[in-house]
Amino acid sequence: MAGVPGDKRGRLAKNLVKYSVRYGPLAVEAFRHGREPAQQALQAALAKRAARKKAVEHALTVRDGSLLKVIRDGQAIFFVFSGDAIVTTYPAVPANTYPELLRHADLDKREPAVVLAAARQPRIGPRLPKMRRR
Repeated sequence: MAGVPGDKRGRLAKNLVKYSVRYGPLAVEAFRHGREPAQQALQAALAKRAARKKAVEHALTVRDGSLLKVIRDGQAIFFVFSGDAIVTTYPAVPANTYPELLRHADLDKREPAVVLAAARQPRIGPRLPKMRRR
């Protein structure tokens, strides 16, 4: 019975070598091809978050600032308004495309910057000291 544990390790090593030789190149190619789309998706998500953050900060600095999100070709574009006038967009798009982008948008769904800023504030109240019982 002393040779059985060694036999299991030997079988495991043999199977590991056999499967790594058989499927190793396939796994390497899958990793290479799968990495790029994952990186692109991550970069797109981070760019969207950064654009929204900049738009909210800009909307807070203008009078009657509000924000409207419009989707074009699967990409979110944030319009910054001052009252009813368009100030800018994040990410930047040419000003001559604004009417085309806003043609079917509902301008009543603009979100005031004050409400957006309040939603970003931490919701945890001030910490109270723990009471000790004697």
